[in-house]
Amino acid sequence: MGVKLKSIKIKKKVVIIGIIALAVVGMGVSSYAKAKKAKVKEVTLAKVTKKKVVQSASAEGNVEAKYRNDIALNPSQKVVKVLVSEGQQVKKGDILVELDVADYENQIQKAKLNLSNAQSTLNQLLGTGIAADRSNAQNGLSQAQITLENAQRNYDDLSKKHQQNEGLLKQGYIPQSDFDASKKAFEDAANAVKSARSALTNSQVAFSNVNSSSNDKVTAQRNQIALAQADIDNLTKKIEESKLRANTDGVVIKMDAKENQFPKAGDMVIVDDNSLYKIAVDMNQYDAVKVVKGQKANIKVKGSDKKYTGQVTDIGEMAQAKTNGTNQEYKVNIKITMDNPDDKVKAGYEADSEIVINEKDNVLTVGFDGIKDEKSTGKKYVYVVNKENKVEKKYVKIGIETEYDVEIKEGLKEGDRYIVNPSENLHEGDVVTEGAKKSEGTKK
Repeated sequence: MGVKLKSIKIKKKVVIIGIIALAVVGMGVSSYAKAKKAKVKEVTLAKVTKKKVVQSASAEGNVEAKYRNDIALNPSQKVVKVLVSEGQQVKKGDILVELDVADYENQIQKAKLNLSNAQSTLNQLLGTGIAADRSNAQNGLSQAQITLENAQRNYDDLSKKHQQNEGLLKQGYIPQSDFDASKKAFEDAANAVKSARSALTNSQVAFSNVNSSSNDKVTAQRNQIALAQADIDNLTKKIEESKLRANTDGVVIKMDAKENQFPKAGDMVIVDDNSLYKIAVDMNQYDAVKVVKGQKANIKVKGSDKKYTGQVTDIGEMAQAKTNGTNQEYKVNIKITMDNPDDKVKAGYEADSEIVINEKDNVLTVGFDGIKDEKSTGKKYVYVVNKENKVEKKYVKIGIETEYDVEIKEGLKEGDRYIVNPSENLHEGDVVTEGAKKSEGTKK
């Protein structure tokens, strides 16, 4: 019995040792598996695919008519007739509204009377009035010339006689009194000559002044005639302008005028040329620098499910400050002419426009979050995963960048698996396993 019991105890020890050994081996295998698993990194994968890429610039704006004819109503001029209504189609030159012109007609009658009077006065000046003044001045000048000639002859005669008397006095043939008388007569004759010359000068000045004054009077009167005619022309124009006409073909979109009423401040008549519509958008300079005339655009009028197209036709020459809340940004106004507007499109509607800057068909692409920048070289690269699930670093040359995708020109091929948004601790050679699926690129 003692030997048998001892044999049983030995067998139990062997079994226990075996169990312990198996446990140790199991624990080692488990630890190895866990360690190996810990080295495998979980990543999100996507495939390099071929697709159409579209680079675009988006902006909100408003629908505008091709041309808008704004007519402001004068609050001081009463409306007499309203000949059209809102929504009515009109032609260029059609009368829309007639305004009261009674005051202008009264003023034009007065202006015509002023013109007639001014013309009559001019005719009188050019006829007997100026002629009489000139004749009187001419007669005065002629008389002054005759008086001077007579005074000069008398002076010459008395000068000779005075010289003779001076000799006769010395010889004692005449008394002193006769000499004194001749001397006085000679001096009086000299004064008469001076007076005659002065009178002639005055007559010449008077004659010249008459001519100058006559010309001034004629000029002044002709100016009065011109002013009166200008008043008539201006009033005639105002009377014609009181017939408010459309200056474009289009549709009346606003009619504030009411018959036999004075308009209120700000009342308008508006005609839109709706032969085409434009979307006016304000775009920041980072997008605007890429926009050129002729580029295509996709348009969505808010509230409508229909898709519209168009093309860029106008680009502003300068950036203007636009305020959005407390922020101010300089933007360029760009206009997109719609290709296919319908009766659902109206001026003033809000619209979203997407201008196509560049587009390519059937090009290799990766999601935006798959591209990395190498700080040391500035090169761009993508982490791809090979058949052994190891990470490889592939340098790439990119093309068009869109909101979601980036064109790959060199470095990858269709079907390559790449890592989306790789973490900073991921390195070439790492073993990875796929986590969440990522079929498309991530938005910028």
